Amino acid sequence: MKKIISIVCSLFLLASLSFAQSSDSDEDEESAPKPGFNIGGINEPGDQFIKLGLMPTFPMNFDGALLVGGAGSVGYNRFLTNWFAVGAEVDFGYHPTIGSNIFTYVPILVGATVQPAFGKFEFPVSVWIGGALENYMSKNYFPGLVVKSTAGIFFRATPTWSFGADFVFTYMPQWYSDSEYNDYGIFLSAEVAARYHF
Repeated sequence: MKKIISIVCSLFLLASLSFAQSSDSDEDEESAPKPGFNIGGINEPGDQFIKLGLMPTFPMNFDGALLVGGAGSVGYNRFLTNWFAVGAEVDFGYHPTIGSNIFTYVPILVGATVQPAFGKFEFPVSVWIGGALENYMSKNYFPGLVVKSTAGIFFRATPTWSFGADFVFTYMPQWYSDSEYNDYGIFLSAEVAARYHF
């Protein structure tokens, strides 16, 4: 009788252990990113990231008066769903002119991002809007409207870091009470960026 009880207890213990291992592996499979295309990637609501980027900027409509410049950006985003995030960004950009002067601008933007994913690759598409302080030859223009859209590709190297590139379109109009002086700038940029996820 003792042998039967010990055999039954041993079988029960083995069954419990194998069930626990299969449950753990099922949970690991569910939490691991699925291969293939998925809208959510590996983010969950409440996840956040900080992005740092550097880019050359190319003026598209100044007939050579503005030369190729550069810009940097610092941004914060928070996911509301596993594929949709909102955030804020501050940029700093400059362009030399043919007269050896410098045009500078500091946009402060808010925006929204949709980010589908394929395995560890993420494809953020964002729209931003805000105002900028613009300066040229001691003349300031504020607030200058800034509308920016980006499309990028990032590789999630670790759970906390992703690296990639964004292609950026920026529209910056200047409107005056005398419409004869109205102007607008169109810029294209290629940004290299790192994102810290937490």
